[in-house]
Amino acid sequence: MNSKPLAALLLFAWVPLYAQSAGGVAGIAGVVRDASGAVVPNAKVVISSAGQGEVRSLTTNDSGVFAAQALIPGSGYKVTVTSTGFNTYEAGNLVLAVGQNLDLNISLTIGASVVTVEVSGTASMVSDTKSDVSTVVDSHQLEELPVNGRRVDSFVLLTPGVTNDATFGLLTFRGVAGNNSFLIDGNDNTEQFYDENAGRTRIQSQISQDAVQEFEVVSGDYSAEYGRAMGGVVNTVTKSGTNNIHGSGFYYFRSTGFDARDPFSTFNPSEKRVEGGATVGGKFIKDKLFYLVNFDLTHRQFPMVDSYVLSGVVNPTTQTWVGCGAPATPAQCNAINGLLPRFYGQIPRTDANDLAFGRLDYHASDKNTFTAEFNFLRWWSPNGIQTGLSSTSGAAITGNGDDSVRVRNGKLGWTSVPTSSFVNTFRFGWDTDRQADSFDQAELGGGLGYLDVSVGGVQLGPATYLPRVEPSETRYEISDDATMVKSNHTLKFGFNFFTTEDYNYYISNAFGSYTYLNSTQFALDYSGNTAGLKSWSGYSQTFGNPIADYRITEMAGYFLDQWKASPKMTLNLGVRWDKSRSLNFPVTNPDWPATGYIHTPNANFAPRLGLAYHLDDKTTLRAGYGIFYARLLGGLIDDLWTTNGIYQIADSLTATNPTQLAAGPVFPSALPAAPTGASVGAATIQFAAPNLKTPYSQQGNVTLERQLSRDFLLSVSGIFSRGVHLMGSVDLNAPAATSPYTYTIADANGNPTGSFTTPIYTTPRPSTKYGAVIEDTNGVDSVYDALAVTLNKRLSHGVQMLGAYTWAHQIDDGQGQASNAIFFSTITTLYNGANSLERASGWLDQRHRFVYSFVWSPTVTQSSNGFAKYLLNNWQLSAITTLASGRPYTSPTIRVSSAGPTGLLNTSYIDGFSGNSRVPFLPVNSIFTPASYRADARLTKAIPFNVKDREVRLTLNFEVFNVSNSWAATAMASQAYIESTKGVLTATPTAFGYGTADGGFPDGTQARRLQISARISF
Repeated sequence: MNSKPLAALLLFAWVPLYAQSAGGVAGIAGVVRDASGAVVPNAKVVISSAGQGEVRSLTTNDSGVFAAQALIPGSGYKVTVTSTGFNTYEAGNLVLAVGQNLDLNISLTIGASVVTVEVSGTASMVSDTKSDVSTVVDSHQLEELPVNGRRVDSFVLLTPGVTNDATFGLLTFRGVAGNNSFLIDGNDNTEQFYDENAGRTRIQSQISQDAVQEFEVVSGDYSAEYGRAMGGVVNTVTKSGTNNIHGSGFYYFRSTGFDARDPFSTFNPSEKRVEGGATVGGKFIKDKLFYLVNFDLTHRQFPMVDSYVLSGVVNPTTQTWVGCGAPATPAQCNAINGLLPRFYGQIPRTDANDLAFGRLDYHASDKNTFTAEFNFLRWWSPNGIQTGLSSTSGAAITGNGDDSVRVRNGKLGWTSVPTSSFVNTFRFGWDTDRQADSFDQAELGGGLGYLDVSVGGVQLGPATYLPRVEPSETRYEISDDATMVKSNHTLKFGFNFFTTEDYNYYISNAFGSYTYLNSTQFALDYSGNTAGLKSWSGYSQTFGNPIADYRITEMAGYFLDQWKASPKMTLNLGVRWDKSRSLNFPVTNPDWPATGYIHTPNANFAPRLGLAYHLDDKTTLRAGYGIFYARLLGGLIDDLWTTNGIYQIADSLTATNPTQLAAGPVFPSALPAAPTGASVGAATIQFAAPNLKTPYSQQGNVTLERQLSRDFLLSVSGIFSRGVHLMGSVDLNAPAATSPYTYTIADANGNPTGSFTTPIYTTPRPSTKYGAVIEDTNGVDSVYDALAVTLNKRLSHGVQMLGAYTWAHQIDDGQGQASNAIFFSTITTLYNGANSLERASGWLDQRHRFVYSFVWSPTVTQSSNGFAKYLLNNWQLSAITTLASGRPYTSPTIRVSSAGPTGLLNTSYIDGFSGNSRVPFLPVNSIFTPASYRADARLTKAIPFNVKDREVRLTLNFEVFNVSNSWAATAMASQAYIESTKGVLTATPTAFGYGTADGGFPDGTQARRLQISARISF
């Protein structure tokens, strides 16, 4: 029988539906009907894989429905359907993406032959059951696109609704600061302390690119299966072994000779980086037991160029202080000038990033499958805390140290299929993440030792947060997901249990810190101070126990009903419950009972609602809404545990308080113990509000998806997100603002141009026993609106393309960015508790972002001779182009270099409140970074050959990152005014509005980089 005409007809009935499947896996489902449209019960459905043999055997239910959940994503799947009296149906070359649930509408015809349907490259691209906003980055894109540093989560930026969160490799989804979830094969890989991907972003990568098969980026309205994230979900799937042995080896190299110079560096520091590794996978037992192992090593030498550029404070040309004079003597001024040359030059820095990964898959039967995997990272980087290539703020010394990271991830999984309509997946996870930083001893000797000094905003000492272990984290995870097919309902339910221990060694500012308003005051104390003067404006030091060891326990449960309400409409109805157990702390300050605990609500129920309507064979309309709760962060718990005025005492003394001035040390001494007495102590307190609520986001989307042609899919999404009960801080021990004070506003020449009147905060505090008493509250919210357009061309005729454009607007009243959304230990408002005055376009507001990527493998000739194979054909060009508008960097600020009104609570701020130093009469967040334009490209030549009848492929690659060497400043000078004369705010145009850094991830610069590499695969 000639089955080709019938197969062509069946293609129109084959429609893939991408409902959300459980984390790290995929699924195949469908309805079996006869030629009249009646359902066929008890039909046998066998799902097999070219690489792993038969993986599932099912029987359709009374509604003709079958569902095979928890399948390993990959290519080469085949579905075979048999039923008495009907031709055998076979659909081959099926590709399952992570998170995908592929639905087949199968029509059986009467007969006794085999009808084969080849669907590769012909299947519909329209997803007509999912209701989230998600994109899959497949193995072809991972392997063929240029990626700087080979860090897999960098590919997330190819998708819409996501952009950079600052310049350190962090990601923001829908304008949410942090609060993302990173999964590896369904298990949580997010570090609880910093709320980042395991290992954070100083490391090269936490898992080898060669160990990853693909990943899914869910940027909004995700299924009830996912939780503990207000932002997005990045769902990574690792490679597995097959019946055929396969593998690869690679080597990457770059050096200074290929590099362009960073615009903020006076020279190009010598850099060298090599990366090498290998992957091999295969079988121990055919169709039963499979293995895959990977090793990946990176070693790098990349010195950092350091300098200090702060207008009006330091002269970078002469490397001397500006304005040092009487009453300081010339000798005293020359003495402090001697501290500056060490900040101009090159600081040695290296790193080593070693990775290992292994995975076993055991198909005990078509009803039981077991998985075990382990991933290991070791990172060591002397002087590697700072990752930028250059600094204009002395950070190579003042913010640096030796960085060490150890990450281990283990997983055990069991997928059980007791019946054709029920699948259960059990997962156990064990994860550790240890991050330890210490002083680099070679850089301590030329300065002030361990002592910190700040002069007019110029820091001279080492990082005050060293040494630290923050954190040494261990998490155990138990998760179970069950799927049951009942008529036209696919029911999913499950639970998660996480217990995370954070051990921290951290006591910031243990060695003491002096603050001086100007260089003259510092010179008086630094040398020749025989009279024991105290010219500092502030002194701070922390005392107490550096160790905090606590456990965060979290539980969650969910239920989801994917209801095929009609052949055209699917409803996704779900609810999730998340609970973090409340914690009691070992020490409670009796003056502030709330320091003894953190309350966590019980009623964190999150509805998830979705609709997908199939308008026609090429068009789907989707909509979704949900509530998504944040996780409880270890960094916040660490601060609440230690900052109660007893466990650790963080004292801040101010020179405007005579008693505190008398209790403070004479430079360069530090205090041996915390000052005592109600009139002397100034300990900072931090605690959570007794009625603290869990922050959450409300998300909604409406998406229209249209298949324009056989290989092109267009998606247009309207996206809404609101951050609710976001955290902020208020000072409960701040005095009420007193009578207003009027400042004169002057131009750069000192000519008055206006005035500004502000309320001021003066001493004493209501409780003189304490300094700031910071209560963490739910005082912040945010709003994000976006239009996201995605054009996807799947791989065909040697070309694959993905274009994503996002227009967005994000507004908040003090959210900041990811680094501000962890500890909540400082006040960020201009006036105490006045969040509404901070409402403006937020730091994460990026109006326009367009990313276009392509892989092009042309076939020049159909000839197979050597000339065609080795010269004309087997070339490939790929590129990623990013065009992004600038976004708010910060607000214009005021620097105070002389004493202001008498009795100010803090003399570094014109209103005396230790909050925000922004200019109160200028718009909030009105300093923008410039727009950025960048293209990365790769040119590849492949050389195929055979070794003992095995096909081997050698590829030689030449990559250019930032082809045009274009750059845009990522940090801006913000000082708009200075108060150097009491009561006068003088404009400082030379210290305002210019770029001060061009941070880029992962090189620490945006300057062009070139790389060559070779890869062999089999």
